[in-house]
Amino acid sequence: MRFLPSLAGLSAGIALALLGLGQAALWALAATGVFHALFQKPQALCAKGGGCEKVLSSPYARPFGVPMEVLGAAWFIGVLPAYYLGAGQLWAFIGIAGVAVLTAIEAKLRAFCAYCTVAHLIGLAAAALLLSA
Repeated sequence: MRFLPSLAGLSAGIALALLGLGQAALWALAATGVFHALFQKPQALCAKGGGCEKVLSSPYARPFGVPMEVLGAAWFIGVLPAYYLGAGQLWAFIGIAGVAVLTAIEAKLRAFCAYCTVAHLIGLAAAALLLSA
């Protein structure tokens, strides 16, 4: 177990986890319609034709009945505990595999979502940090 991680690694890990969690929370607001209700815009986050709507309304958007953004938020919440408990490599593998599957789904749907891509890049950066620890 690591109780005294390097300050640089800890700071980067916290920043990536919070950034990813914030992005996932924003996506959750959009997906549940809260963003629409607050701002009265049908496509509050993505430009028309950006692929977000197609991704959100696809059968892949809710694996096991759970919104994808909730699963993403759970992964980002788990980054720091995984680091401290010495499970960083396993957690990184789960994140990298998730990004690969989700990117394949976007390709299948021919709908690339900018916010999904941002989440994927943040997740890959967090996974790289976990693997380097």
